[in-house]
Amino acid sequence: MRNLLISVAAMAVMAAGVAASSAATKEVPYPAVKVQLPDAYKPDAAFAKMQRSLADAAGKKDVQALLALVGPTFVWLSEGDISDQFDFGGDALQNFKVVFGFRNYRKQADGGVSDGPYWDALANFAADRIFEQSTDTLVCGPMVATVDDDVLDNARQKIGADDSVEWYFTTANASVTATPAGGATVGHADQLALPVLDVYPQAAQGQPEPPVTHLKVLLPSGKSGWIPVSAALPLVTDRLCYALMPNGDWKIAGFDQAQ
Repeated sequence: MRNLLISVAAMAVMAAGVAASSAATKEVPYPAVKVQLPDAYKPDAAFAKMQRSLADAAGKKDVQALLALVGPTFVWLSEGDISDQFDFGGDALQNFKVVFGFRNYRKQADGGVSDGPYWDALANFAADRIFEQSTDTLVCGPMVATVDDDVLDNARQKIGADDSVEWYFTTANASVTATPAGGATVGHADQLALPVLDVYPQAAQGQPEPPVTHLKVLLPSGKSGWIPVSAALPLVTDRLCYALMPNGDWKIAGFDQAQ
């Protein structure tokens, strides 16, 4: 089973490898990749409480508090369909524990997972702030956008980007500046998917990777510049979904795995 949770682990990986993966990307004009955004969900008080509880459980590595947040019908999805690794014979907690590295696939005992449990991944999901309203009682985060695949493929070909180049999208009009600290505005990105050329800051040699604060993106004009990481979301990402229970509480209802 592959290492899960690409969206929340990706920043550390990007910081280490994005420069190499995008080195061959040509800074030339390419077709603009517009995104279509789903209905957004604005968290209510009960949802915000659940997020705080998830953050607290992840921060303290409190297994019992975490499991109390898992709904009775937790499902493991892959691009919106039931994952071929979903254990129909297991209960919600069995599948949740496998997804988040508490136990190995098809095992009934915790432990033995390389780098597991994935507490950092859970903490990052708890920090999500832009959610998608999937149904009246189901919310997923982070939000994902849809694009015209033909336009995206054409854009990739124009700039010579392979599958290792990450694409992020803006949910609103974002200013693109010459440096991470600001400087001259080189353009704007309004609901566009953009290839990432670099990240800031980079770690000093021998030091752990610092949190990424800015992304260097390539605009359709062929110009490049920087946007805050808070202004964009990954085009391909794993997501956590939450369901509203009859008693008004929100529970973790599913994990949707990107490919």
